[in-house]
Amino acid sequence: MKALIAAMAALAALPLLAQTAPAKQDPAQKPVAVINGETITAEKLDLLYARLGTKARQQYESAGGKTAFLENYLRKRLVVQEAIKRGFEQRRDVQMDMQASAESTLFDRYVRDVVSQPILTEGEIRKFYDDNPKEFETSEQVKVRHIIVVPTDVGPNPKSKTQALEKIQAIAAELHGQNVFPAGTDPATVDRLEMQHFVEAAKKYSEDSAAPNGGDLGWVNHGVLDPTFEEAAFTMKKGVTSGIIETRFGYHLIFVEDKKPAGMQSYEEAKPQIREFLMTQHATEVVEAVARLTNELRGSSKIAVFPENIK
Repeated sequence: MKALIAAMAALAALPLLAQTAPAKQDPAQKPVAVINGETITAEKLDLLYARLGTKARQQYESAGGKTAFLENYLRKRLVVQEAIKRGFEQRRDVQMDMQASAESTLFDRYVRDVVSQPILTEGEIRKFYDDNPKEFETSEQVKVRHIIVVPTDVGPNPKSKTQALEKIQAIAAELHGQNVFPAGTDPATVDRLEMQHFVEAAKKYSEDSAAPNGGDLGWVNHGVLDPTFEEAAFTMKKGVTSGIIETRFGYHLIFVEDKKPAGMQSYEEAKPQIREFLMTQHATEVVEAVARLTNELRGSSKIAVFPENIK
């Protein structure tokens, strides 16, 4: 939706009981992080990520997806927790700003989702989708993880290229030994264990910021990664660990978790973006609808104004 991003940005302004058999946990309620005792569930992460604008989501998708977003969100929550710990949210001016922000959000969402709903028809949205197929083309993507060992003369763990290569070779050998399974092992079990082994090795050995997340680089498009790394990632089969790949950054092992072929967004996927874009074409009608609603509400409400108290 390259051509829509700018217009869409403009619209954005307008205790547990013991059990003999533990209950199955809802995947949405599984924790993705716990920060000073505060649990961030998969559901909350999904909701926060879904609220991102198209441009922001594209930037995150090229930089690690939800994993990268979670890292930024955790940093934000640390500051918020610190502010609460110091009682900063009790300041009157802060409370007023928080109240104003909540009111603004409620107003904007109600106008967008209720007042504006009759203005833009389903047929108009569908017509835009059908008439602009190129806007909804999607490129091939890979969901990739890696383990990197970096030759460096500085930092807490300096090593020569030879030492870095020896270390990545040892990691590759360890993974190979772990991924030998008895004959007849269920393929789904093999896939799950191979990924689990890679994630654990990345957390233990990898030398970049993705290590704590099991080397997860998220969904990646062509043209984002180092060319050598990218060529390997896009030619590998899903669920396979690569051989040792050397780039200008160091030595890598790559695991392709999933792949998406080039194609098109479905209508249902594209619909929210189209609706937001087309609403900018109906801005005057939206303003008029809001004016009509406020006039009606004012006429049927009891309001008292005291100008003498306005300083």
